Parts: sequence; C-alpha cells; structure tokens
Amino acid sequence: MIYRKQNGYDAFKCIADKCPKSCCVGWQIMIDEDSIKKYKNTAGDFGARLNGSINFEEGCFKQNNTRCAMLNNNGLCDLHSTLGEDMLCHTCKMFPRHVEEFQDIREYSLSLSCPEFTRMISEPDYEFAFTESEDDVLDDPEEFEDYDFLLFDKLEYSRDKMLELAATKSISLQDRMSLIGAMGLKLQRLYDEGLIFDMDDVDFDEEFDCAGTGALLSLPYCTKSMDTLLEMEVLEESWHDSIRSAQTFWNDNSSDFVTWKTAMYPEAATEFIFEKIFESLLFTYFCGAVYDGQIYARTMIAVQSTRWLMMLSAADKNTPLNQVIYLYSREVEHSDLNVNALIEFFEGEL
Repeated sequence: MIYRKQNGYDAFKCIADKCPKSCCVGWQIMIDEDSIKKYKNTAGDFGARLNGSINFEEGCFKQNNTRCAMLNNNGLCDLHSTLGEDMLCHTCKMFPRHVEEFQDIREYSLSLSCPEFTRMISEPDYEFAFTESEDDVLDDPEEFEDYDFLLFDKLEYSRDKMLELAATKSISLQDRMSLIGAMGLKLQRLYDEGLIFDMDDVDFDEEFDCAGTGALLSLPYCTKSMDTLLEMEVLEESWHDSIRSAQTFWNDNSSDFVTWKTAMYPEAATEFIFEKIFESLLFTYFCGAVYDGQIYARTMIAVQSTRWLMMLSAADKNTPLNQVIYLYSREVEHSDLNVNALIEFFEGEL
C-alpha cells in the first residue's frame, strides 16, 4: 500500500477550546457502529449521561442549540476528558483529517474547514507538498472489483503535472488556474471519446484553446455562478447572506476593472495563500474522477472555489481571509449534496 500525506498532516493538533469555529457546533456528528457499542457498554453516571446524549435511531450525538451534547460550556469535550481520546468515535478522531481511498493507495489531507489548518496553511513558511511511504499491506481485490486502474494512472500523472504548474510562480496564479482548467477540459474530452491512452499527452505548455475556460474568469460569469452556492444546503443562514452580499458588491462594481483585477491578481503574499488553497483542493478532489469520470468538474471545483474565495474576501474587508476560507469549506465541502451540486454545475458547462 502507498500512503501519501499532505504536509502538516501528522503535526496537526486540535486547539480545542481556543478554536474560533468549533467542529462540535453546527454539524450533526455521526457515530460509527463500533463506537455505538462501546458507548452502550459504558457504565456509571457518566455512561448514563453519555447514552442520554446519543440519538441511537439516527446514530449521532444529540445537540443542545446546535452544540454537541458532549461539548461543555468551556468548549471542551466531556467524553474526551472523562474517557480519553481512544473512546472518541471515528468522526471525532479523524476531523479535520480526510482520506481518499484508491486501489493500493491512500491519500491523506487536512480539511480547510478547520480554523487551525487554515491558520497553518496561511503561514508564509507552509508550502503544499505531500510525503509518500509504502508497506506490504494489500486491499481485498473484491473491494475494488470495478476499479479502473488505467484511468487512475492517467489521472495521477495529469494531477502531478497540474500541481507542478500550480507551483510555478513565473506566471500569475490566475493564468495557472486557467491553464489547468483547460487541461481538465481537454482530459475530459479525451475520456469521453474513449481516448484514455492519449491523456498522457495533455500538458500545460501546449497551445490550449482557452476560449471556454478563459471566459470563466469574467466578472459577470463569476458573480452569476455564485447562484449555485445559494442553492446548496446550509449550516448557517448567514452564509447565504455572505454570498448575496458579495454578489451585490460585485454587481455594484461591475465596471470597476481595477477592483476586479486587484481581487483576481492579489499581491504576492496573498496570492501564495490562494495558491496553497488551490493545490489542496486539487490534491483532494481531482483523482476522485476515477469513480465518476467527472474530470473537468473536479478540476473546476479547485479553480472556481479559489476564485470565489478571492471574490468573497475582496467583498468583505472586515472578515479575515482565514475565516472566509474555513466558512466556505464548512458550508460547501462537508455535504455530499453540495459537492455533487458543484459537480453537476460544472458538468453542465461542457
């Protein structure tokens, strides 16, 4: 088995009660079956409280005004402090860690929805990278019976080239993203035509026809495309307010080229943060196309999410960029319905 881990994965530590946006507030925390069994067998007064804090029918922790029933008034988890980390359910042990499973490959990343990780990734000395290790563990072949190993090989190779381009600072990040979007479009066309072997020939130094993807950088398109964010399910209604506010800002400044260019082509230090966001999203989503064939859509999740973040940040100078990033990720990335809505939206552009 090959294991790839994003830079900072092993070093990450939860900041618990110091977190400005706790993962124990807002989300419904699902409990795995093994943990359910352990919790049912927990004795004593705390066991009674623990079991009274679980919705066994739904398989999740109950909430008190959107707060997990195990979260105390000091912002700490009573289950963790009383029974220890080993008794946490899988969801709580893992977050903000994320795992993508491929045949004989596991890719580990950190979620941008975590304020502490957005702080880490915003530091000047953090660079996107991943380490790789290997052991002799093998998957059950039946688990990946329909897995397209050839397609994954081509996607993996293409992603490596995309990430190489994403880190090339001799051209602007905006131009890099347009080229990578064009690469995703070309790869999609080859895949749809059954020309998988030709996917290796797609490179960023070719003369791409960027007419389709280049137009996606226009202010009218980017503002209008935010409508798809308004159609998604939300954790907090204030998120929709933020989207509408940003759309109003950009509609009011639709003829202000300087404001638009400043947002899309930020100064180097800020551009570097967006570069790392883009790389993280590309690493997390792109190769998932081996399961659904949505190569272009998964490329554009990384491209357009980064552009929307630029727009949201520019439209609200009172909200720190870190906060804009983790609020976006909380609302969009942690819902299969929302991710699928993005895939459907970008698929509709083909």
